[in-house]
Amino acid sequence: MDIEKPFYKDLISVESIPPLPATAANLLMMIADPDVEIEPLALVIERDPPLSARLLGVANSAFYAPPQPVMTIKEAIVRVLGLHMVRNMALGMALAGGFSTVACPRFDLTGYWVMALGTADLASGMARAAILPDPPDPDAAYMVGLLHNLGELLLVHMRPAEMDEALRRLGEDPESSLVDHERALMGIDHWAAGAFLARHWQLPPIIGASIERFGDDTEPRDGRQMIHLVRAARCWLAGMLAGGVDPLRVPGVDEAYCARRSTEFADHHDALRVLARSMT
Repeated sequence: MDIEKPFYKDLISVESIPPLPATAANLLMMIADPDVEIEPLALVIERDPPLSARLLGVANSAFYAPPQPVMTIKEAIVRVLGLHMVRNMALGMALAGGFSTVACPRFDLTGYWVMALGTADLASGMARAAILPDPPDPDAAYMVGLLHNLGELLLVHMRPAEMDEALRRLGEDPESSLVDHERALMGIDHWAAGAFLARHWQLPPIIGASIERFGDDTEPRDGRQMIHLVRAARCWLAGMLAGGVDPLRVPGVDEAYCARRSTEFADHHDALRVLARSMT
């Protein structure tokens, strides 16, 4: 997939892309700082009241089920989510906040967040449970999983009529591919769009490279463990949400972990959807 084609640059022009939100820019600087501390991170998030409210909603959700209500961002970091997850989740929320989906009525924003949150959670957990010679970093796996479908938001924002038609065709033929419909209607798919956006916004390079490889059938020469886990997480989650009952099995990941997470996700499906709805 060549995202440098002139057509792509014409379609995804700089003028059409929403500017990087200020909160996201501050969070990106913190992602680049391995010594970031709780108080500065909490302060950045608290300065963005809508983002702060959504994060508190996440921390208090049934999906994470804290024993006591979480009242502050610092409590969310210390008691429930952890510093890296709060940082990455806040970045995902801040990046998504600049897009409008109202002109594409068939786009399911809650479904978007179900896939983003579920893939991120599964991928990061599998990275921790990986029995591989060079396992990916769990925090990076969470961030890639959370942002892997960001291109959908970009195309819905920029080309709502075409995306609505692509989703209509997918609804009529569920065995077809959304990517194929996108390419037929727009000459681009959401993987290429997401990779372009990640590079335009200067997100960490692993994000753009990973998103691009989602639409590439060739085996990547580097970072293949990351792609392996995130793809596996997304594929299994999509099957489970469609009514599949096969347990999670991923080569290179501890079988006991996979069995436990299969049960947990099946049992907490409704909680995940409620959590996703709180992100919209």
